[in-house]
Amino acid sequence: MNNASSRIVQVALKIPFADTLDYQLTGKIPKQIIGRRVRVPLGKNKLLVGVIIGLKNSSDYRKLKTVDAILDEQPLLNKNTLNLIKKAANYYQVSLGDMLMTALPAWFRKPDNPPIPQETWYKANIDPQTAKEKLQKAPKQWQVFDYIHANGPQMPAALSHLSASAAALCKQLTDKGLLQQSDRSFIDNKHIEQPDFTLTDDQQRVLKHIQNHNNHFNVSLLDGITGSGKTEVYIRSLMPLLEKGQQALVLVPEIGLTPQLFQTFSKRIEGRLAVFHSGLSDGARARVWQQAGAGHVDVVVATRSGLFTPFKNLAMILVDEEHDLSYKQQDGVRYSARDLAVLRGQIEDIPVVLGSATPAYESLRHALNNHYHWLTLRSRTNQKSLPNIQLQNLDSRKTHGGLTRKTLNDIEQQLDSGHQVLVFLNRRGWSPKLLCHDCGWIAECDDCDAYLTYHKHKDRLICHHCRRHYSLPEFCPNCGSQEMDTLGVGTEQVETALQQELGDYPVIRFDRDSVSTAKQWQQQLDRVRTGKPCVIVGTQMLAKGHDFPKLSLVVVVNVDNSFYSTDFRAEEYLAQLLIQVAGRAGRAETAGQVIIQTHQPKHEFFHTLLEQGYEQLARKGLEQRQDMQFPPFSHMAIIRAQHRYEDKLEAFLLELVDAIGQDPDVSVMGPLPAPMQKKQKLHRMQLILNASNRRSLHQLLKQLLKKHNPTAGPVRWFIDIDPVSFD
Repeated sequence: MNNASSRIVQVALKIPFADTLDYQLTGKIPKQIIGRRVRVPLGKNKLLVGVIIGLKNSSDYRKLKTVDAILDEQPLLNKNTLNLIKKAANYYQVSLGDMLMTALPAWFRKPDNPPIPQETWYKANIDPQTAKEKLQKAPKQWQVFDYIHANGPQMPAALSHLSASAAALCKQLTDKGLLQQSDRSFIDNKHIEQPDFTLTDDQQRVLKHIQNHNNHFNVSLLDGITGSGKTEVYIRSLMPLLEKGQQALVLVPEIGLTPQLFQTFSKRIEGRLAVFHSGLSDGARARVWQQAGAGHVDVVVATRSGLFTPFKNLAMILVDEEHDLSYKQQDGVRYSARDLAVLRGQIEDIPVVLGSATPAYESLRHALNNHYHWLTLRSRTNQKSLPNIQLQNLDSRKTHGGLTRKTLNDIEQQLDSGHQVLVFLNRRGWSPKLLCHDCGWIAECDDCDAYLTYHKHKDRLICHHCRRHYSLPEFCPNCGSQEMDTLGVGTEQVETALQQELGDYPVIRFDRDSVSTAKQWQQQLDRVRTGKPCVIVGTQMLAKGHDFPKLSLVVVVNVDNSFYSTDFRAEEYLAQLLIQVAGRAGRAETAGQVIIQTHQPKHEFFHTLLEQGYEQLARKGLEQRQDMQFPPFSHMAIIRAQHRYEDKLEAFLLELVDAIGQDPDVSVMGPLPAPMQKKQKLHRMQLILNASNRRSLHQLLKQLLKKHNPTAGPVRWFIDIDPVSFD
């Protein structure tokens, strides 16, 4: 028993053997101690950061170590945020410490940090015409002002592609009253733009519903076709709440979409806005947490990890593109930000709005069952019809760089008319395979169960899974033949073919090879946003959210692989991708057209999607899943494991099967090879657990984790709750 004059605190730490440890707290005990970070000793010479989650008068242990330091002047995590993290840890079958350290920005996970640094943001303060007149003799200053006005609030570091002295130019513009400066990681907006349009009948109906249900927990599925004005509904939904001094969290799936939505909000929302994503510095993210928790920020626009941001008076959560797979964390703690957003809404007793042109089947089922309010937007705000979609049969057609002659002619015609074109291909490199024509040998990675992709500009074969590089063989290593050639096309090859065909028209490529930094991303986007005729060649990074007013034609290359996938969600994901890509065309004055090149134009998938629409395809898909008893009509978890030796891996998983035992509500499939059976020299296998009810599945997994520790032993394994793919 401990001395009565001391206090005992329960500290959650990222350790494999316990959720919490007891520590003694000496000296003056501050009020509101729960939710503060502490630095505590562990073992002989180790200091860790943990979070106080409880107080005790006694401990089962006689000798307790003393807290080394309290790191926060006020609790970093309030009661509701701690409750969210506890429930998430329980649901995703991870330790509380693991979940806490996943939620905390990196700055707060370090045991020794200086004060959070100040960072300066700049926002345009006047209209561009007035600024241009004042800056006639300062072209460099005008370039910086024009960029900030066009792209929304910026830090000088994001302007380095314009000038090496961007910070000095911003300071000069601020001194002239042309830019507004903020010393925090947000912009305090006092000058809003009033829109010169009226809402459509659909928008008015949806907005009225959201505003009538904005004082308690409920979930609305905002199901709106591309270009139907979902963002405008978001903005007007928030305005009454912000006028009352309340706060809002807006989630987007990708870093690339965050500045775009932030820019739109910064022009229309009167208040203090912040962004939160992994592209910011550790200090910037920590500052957003502090300011939102203190009530000094009104709206936070964030990617997945921003879900855990503490707020003083949170009143609404918006999840844009709610179907997007990026909301599911794929390493570490594998949580779904969309699902936790709904849980957070329930804990905070506030409304949650999920927006998408292609709702996830799970969300649509909740809407069909009246668990979510189903709000639909079925007309575009520009009153234009959806793009005309054509299927182009590739059978017996020659292609150049993956594109048929007819497609190339259509592209050139659109460019000659002053429009822009997007060619979408979700495959990087020049070609996905190197093939021997004599014996059929295909170049594979030595360390992964994967074909090597040929990258012509590097003249290398590259594994996209382990990033290992190989030289091109002079002879086939299997038969010695020199008759080797590439098979299939990637973005590199499409770009080259278009450059050869189109002459002076620029071809701008967006993939992870050509756009690997935020600076490169912005430079490429700036080229497109000039509105000049060009062809954009892009992978999935361009498929969603981006608004290119001059884009009239979208060409989709190579969609047929999804029809052969072993994943029961493959057609759902393909439909979402096609609708999102097609939605990039014809969003302003330009009429939209979409060409889908396929070898299977008569496939039932195309018939349903193009003639009956996404909703009907989803309804049919839900019927099929109900027949198979697959999610969302069941509850699934996958135990994924890997080891250097396949026989030891299989033996270990068979041990787990025995430990799981028999449960009439839970079926266990496996051990099964993972779709990619080997990666980075490790063999990979899995067990698929499918349950008729969630409680049985989670109880079974809890019992399994008591018997087997994933961090102990030679086999690395983890549990993926509600997986979004089989690999």
